[in-house]
Amino acid sequence: MGTHNVNWRTWSVAKKFGIVGRGAVYERKSARFLYERYSKTVLVSEVFRELFHDKYDLKNSDKILKQIRENKIHVTWFEVDQFSKLAEPILDHTAKYYSSPANLDKGILDLVKSRLEKTKHRLICARCGKWERVVETSEVKNILICPYCKGRQVTATFYSDYDLPKIIRKKYEGKKLSSDEKHKFNRAWKVSSLIENFGKTAIIVISGYGVGADTAARILRNMVDEEHLFKQIYEAERQYVVTRGFWDS
Repeated sequence: MGTHNVNWRTWSVAKKFGIVGRGAVYERKSARFLYERYSKTVLVSEVFRELFHDKYDLKNSDKILKQIRENKIHVTWFEVDQFSKLAEPILDHTAKYYSSPANLDKGILDLVKSRLEKTKHRLICARCGKWERVVETSEVKNILICPYCKGRQVTATFYSDYDLPKIIRKKYEGKKLSSDEKHKFNRAWKVSSLIENFGKTAIIVISGYGVGADTAARILRNMVDEEHLFKQIYEAERQYVVTRGFWDS
């Protein structure tokens, strides 16, 4: 099945049955797993009972389809340049067919842009770790160079991250890093690579709530124009909020 309605209803019924906690945040893959795991149980039977009762009119749908086949109801095809307001919410749940989030009001995009421009970052030289500076996104210049080692591998983290400079200096001095320190260093190096290649635009993207190095790389790789960029950031933030309940703390 795998449709949004089936996945969502499976999630809702699983909460009623006590299989999923009341406070759990919906996530499509987990709902799909639940559907497959309980496909031959009363849980899925209840899912379809509710769907047929609330959403689907099978009897009249069959009647309409029959009338279309018998040419009693004529179907007319129209070519359009943009999606209708009725279609946009449906397409929001069908990302594999439609790569962009639904059209966002310009006012919302302006608010997103303003918020990202005011986000604070701690910029750090990823080569030596000696240079660091706290700035807002709007204050960042496209070309960033460490005044100490002259390296262009400048990374960015949240402004209150005081540990990353120490980890970078530890790495620079040839000392052994713990597994957690290695993970943080590798993430910082990925971000520095994005900044070196995309400049301030990379800083703007990672300003998004929950947007990490891998997500930022995907957004930057698929960048078309500024409007599309902010739509993709907004969509990534929305997805993070929806799925963060399943992330490791």
